[in-house]
Amino acid sequence: MPKTVTFVTNQYQCDRIICAAREVADVNNSDLVVVGILDAEYEVDPEVVDYLFRLSKQNKAAMRLVFSADKLHAMRDTLSEADCRWVVTGMPGNNQSVLYDLWREYKDQTFYTVDTTGELMKSTPVLAARKID
Repeated sequence: MPKTVTFVTNQYQCDRIICAAREVADVNNSDLVVVGILDAEYEVDPEVVDYLFRLSKQNKAAMRLVFSADKLHAMRDTLSEADCRWVVTGMPGNNQSVLYDLWREYKDQTFYTVDTTGELMKSTPVLAARKID
């Protein structure tokens, strides 16, 4: 079955992203997978993991934790391993965000971003072309 995947890096501020991803999964009749990317250099906080687990469960999502300092690599691995058709993330933090690379590389997936108010927006090639090197 095709999947909707959401990547979260700030676990305590991901509620809006996971809820929006649940909406995308429901509309597309797909499974939802929450991928929490945790920095491998830091000790894991069990409360963070528990919070993300409970939030995933509330949204009927499978949860996967990835420990990596390289967020783009972790995202690439996930998209390559599963039948991921829809991807939901937060907004790019700046013009050097790894999301721009991801959008360019995975043109067959449909990407959505969620702003700080919880508004879900489809990402477009024009937005992906904004990265300035």
